[in-house]
Amino acid sequence: MYSDAVLQRVRNPQRVGVLPEDAPDVGTGQCGTLDAGTMARIQVRVKDGRVVEARFKVFGCSAAIAAAGLMTEWLEGATVTQCRALTAAQVIEALALPEERGHVANVAVDAARQAVDDAARKAAGRER
Repeated sequence: MYSDAVLQRVRNPQRVGVLPEDAPDVGTGQCGTLDAGTMARIQVRVKDGRVVEARFKVFGCSAAIAAAGLMTEWLEGATVTQCRALTAAQVIEALALPEERGHVANVAVDAARQAVDDAARKAAGRER
């Protein structure tokens, strides 16, 4: 049985989709595998050190959908430093995930960090 927080995000997902990968201010992160049953892809658009837009696509259970969706909610409006500080434990607590679904929080957090790091790499390349 999933919490109301999970069910709300599954029944009415927000920020689902993709951003243009070739855009200079968009970073992409992907974690997990189809073989393992959970894969999340998170993209962020960063301007002036702050995430102004975040999108996700996910393959997995309801908990995976909710975790990726929650990450994009938290990413939008946050600074890059704040994004990097987000943890799987925070996702697990916010969604009241059962212990056996905790790994999906790690997948979402890792994809988000990769996206932020990718955007930062692109930004550093533009500054040269």
